[in-house]
Amino acid sequence: MQKHQDERAISEVVRSLESDGVVLVENQLTDSQCQQALDGIEWSLQNRTGPRPLQRQRSYEWFQEFPIFVDLIEHPMVIEVAEACLGPEYHLICAEITRNEKDNHYLEAVKNIHQDHCFFPEQPDRIEDMQSRMYGFTAQWVLLDIPPEMGPTEFIIGSHLAGKRYTNDEAPSHVSFRQHFPKGSLVLYDHRVWHRGTDNHSDTPRDLPQNCYALHAIDKVQIRTPHEDGTETYIPCTDLLETGSDTIRKLLATV
Repeated sequence: MQKHQDERAISEVVRSLESDGVVLVENQLTDSQCQQALDGIEWSLQNRTGPRPLQRQRSYEWFQEFPIFVDLIEHPMVIEVAEACLGPEYHLICAEITRNEKDNHYLEAVKNIHQDHCFFPEQPDRIEDMQSRMYGFTAQWVLLDIPPEMGPTEFIIGSHLAGKRYTNDEAPSHVSFRQHFPKGSLVLYDHRVWHRGTDNHSDTPRDLPQNCYALHAIDKVQIRTPHEDGTETYIPCTDLLETGSDTIRKLLATV
């Protein structure tokens, strides 16, 4: 009976994600898991470097200090959604944490209404194919209650299927996704859906882990390691590949 209930729940999540481009699933993390991730984010901001002061990437590399980040990457709900939406051949292309402080957004550019073009395929035929099918999605983890004043991500429901561009001027009349994200929730969204970040006007930092999954036509865009000469390459985390689950090995495998 429980198995059938779980299957129905997954089917409903998949239907919402495919039709709306975004879905929120409540009660996916315990308070303890949320706190572990919050502690890990604080640790990473103090002990790791990243592309920006309030952004760190490759969170799975902290698996010894904070295994919670690997738990989030291979969370059963996310993996089942990936299997349903992307099929058997997909991988991890981003595993990061960000912090938005009061009136200090980690990346100003994402406050413009946009699609995640950095996660789009480069081949012209794939771009055309992407108009009719999902190539990837993001899983955001809500570690604290995020009310409107704390800067939740805003989404235009169904915009991944609209076939049009949106502007910042249009966005306020089209944004229709819920304005409050409850603690312990999971937000899934198609990389084609139009969305934007918003400012945090509260005194509490908005800390957020997010992981991205995609077909192999998309490179491991945001888990590559930068080098002094300006190039970036994907360097497998060999210790995790040796000790991790089949799921994490699949997600991190070189394509």
